Amino acid sequence: MVYSGAYAVVLALHLITVAFVIGPVAVATPLSARAARAGEAGALRDHARTTRVYALASLVTVVLGSALIGLGDVGDQWSFGQAWVSASYALWLVAVALLLAVVVPAQRAAGEAIAEGRDGGSYAGRISAAGGVAALAFTVIIVLMVLKPGV
Repeated sequence: MVYSGAYAVVLALHLITVAFVIGPVAVATPLSARAARAGEAGALRDHARTTRVYALASLVTVVLGSALIGLGDVGDQWSFGQAWVSASYALWLVAVALLLAVVVPAQRAAGEAIAEGRDGGSYAGRISAAGGVAALAFTVIIVLMVLKPGV
């Protein structure tokens, strides 16, 4: 299928944000678990900021994806009522909620513990587990976007 006009531009921007917004979040969480085990408070502060900023910035990816559904080039093919679209929104909400409600607080707590001379490694499991589920959710979203089951 050949895309042109506004649809092509929005599609390109959507894919760029997937790579440059979702990618850093997927990398920051395992790195922060490693930093928690290694006692690197500064790295944890950086990873917490990266995770928070990019989790929030993923809204741009969602907005661009929503715009793709509404644009006319293939507008009749996709709709907000299709199961793969709805599942993608739900998975995005789960991923962002895990990142903001579990991962970032654990990253911050680990960094504070290390700065106070305590062990921050006890937070590594929480960071890894929630970050891994979020990364899995983002992966499933990408698979849904490629396969578009039911279409």
